[in-house]
Amino acid sequence: MKIFLLEDDTSLNKIIKLSLENKGFFVENFFDGYEAANIILNNRYDLYILDVNVLGFDGHKILEIIRNENINTPVIMISAEIDIENIKKSFNLGCNDYIKKPFDFEELFLRIQYHLSYKKEQNSDMNIELGYNFTFNLLEEKLYKHNHEIELTVKEKLLLTLFVKNINKSVTNEMIHEYVWDSKEMESVSMRSIIHKLKKKLKNGMIINLRGVGYKLISIE
Repeated sequence: MKIFLLEDDTSLNKIIKLSLENKGFFVENFFDGYEAANIILNNRYDLYILDVNVLGFDGHKILEIIRNENINTPVIMISAEIDIENIKKSFNLGCNDYIKKPFDFEELFLRIQYHLSYKKEQNSDMNIELGYNFTFNLLEEKLYKHNHEIELTVKEKLLLTLFVKNINKSVTNEMIHEYVWDSKEMESVSMRSIIHKLKKKLKNGMIINLRGVGYKLISIE
């Protein structure tokens, strides 16, 4: 699961990121609203955590951008602001939850679990049959063979999610770079290494190389 975090308090930002990563989430963390706005317009996440008061665009503006893009992903606002008008504004703009600082991390984690489980109920049929007895659950980002889970790393989960969302279609190297590495600088060998490792966890020939273009996940009916 990819979580977007906007929090300008350096210490709190790092604590939330580390805590969620220890729970198995992939977290992209940001400190500045302007940078966050650019990322949101070009990427998709499973849940957003936004601090109300940050540099550049504040959390309310970022929330507005998210909803204007017709993104229905859960958004949790966090803030030291406790006045009812501030809370009302957050909900009017479309947030799903509002947590007042200071808060216990377990409270944040429980709320994340709740919103992701509700999203799961709304998208109950997320098991995608890949053929050769492989199944991938898009919401949980879990790969199964004969109902036995095959362990995936965070980047393998992101990569396979991208492939499954574009099953039997070309996935360019640029798409992989953007989705798995969030367009951050990387060595080309890193991409090839992750793809090679994922191929070994699937049946030979399910992921094919499209020379000069990218890759394709082939589904066998």
